[in-house]
Amino acid sequence: MHEKESSNILNEYTKPGTFQNNSWIFFSLIILFIILFFLFKNEIIEKPLSSEELKSSLEIFNISSHWVVKKEIKDDDFEGIILVPEIHFQVRNVGNSDLKYVFFLGVFRFLDSGKTIGEGFKMGLKKALPPGQISHKIKLTSGLGYRASSKDAFEKHQKDWQSSFVEVFIKRRSSQLTFFKSYYISRKIEGMNIKVRI
Repeated sequence: MHEKESSNILNEYTKPGTFQNNSWIFFSLIILFIILFFLFKNEIIEKPLSSEELKSSLEIFNISSHWVVKKEIKDDDFEGIILVPEIHFQVRNVGNSDLKYVFFLGVFRFLDSGKTIGEGFKMGLKKALPPGQISHKIKLTSGLGYRASSKDAFEKHQKDWQSSFVEVFIKRRSSQLTFFKSYYISRKIEGMNIKVRI
């Protein structure tokens, strides 16, 4: 009798389609849960910011700039260095929500002509920056600049230097690339006590 009851119970679970139907419902619920989780995470927990909201949530401070040796060149027709502008700064979150994965772009230009020297970019705030907190130091370095035989040569040829500045742009996720602010670039050369003057 006991064996007969056990057999009947097993038959209930081995009827055609029973296990398949239960599995389909189970996996459908899992997929639905995952979709709802990501919708909730993106729309509620990490609500996308508009360009203006992102701009008003950031404060750039502790700014410093100078020129640095980007590359040493040893070619048949030229031996020297490429000196490029660079800016350092920190960011404070003055908004009401965490900031993460903020992209910074620096467009370096000559002051008089507005001609582009080069660009530098950085994916900052890889870890969430809560409201009121301060980021690590972020560095933007131009890919192009002046070419000379040495750093000392820039002091000897001051007349060839032009004043420059950088336009900082910001972007987060689906927001548009937005102009943030412009900053002058110092004429100091990294590793040297001189300040190039014209």
